[in-house]
Amino acid sequence: MTVYAKDRKETATQYIVTAQNLQEKVLRYMMNEKRVPKKWRYLLAHAAIKKVCELVDNVIAANKTYPSNEDKLKLRKEYLEKAVVNCYQLGNHLQLMIRVIDTVDANSLKEISGLLLDEIELVRKTHKNTHLVGQQEV
Repeated sequence: MTVYAKDRKETATQYIVTAQNLQEKVLRYMMNEKRVPKKWRYLLAHAAIKKVCELVDNVIAANKTYPSNEDKLKLRKEYLEKAVVNCYQLGNHLQLMIRVIDTVDANSLKEISGLLLDEIELVRKTHKNTHLVGQQEV
């Protein structure tokens, strides 16, 4: 059975899908010669790509950490917190690129910015809803 895109609901792992989409969009944008000239790639584009890859690594690590005890719960929340920090760091890299590179502007980064804001919201919501699983409440 297929479901129309407009009728689909947010999944529990939507923060991973959004992070992966963001990673793809950032990589394609940074490797576009018309947007980011080669002379800026090593200094600025490489750092932005590294941050978005760290973001994906952290959300996947958080998802793979099953919160069955207090230590694992704490570890999962730490990964989610790192993911939020990665989002803000990526945002700072993008803002620097807007200020420094003539061919980069806010309009060309609109889709990436939207995904970045969505990711922050999704990861924060996941962090807030993360709790111990598999234990009896007393």
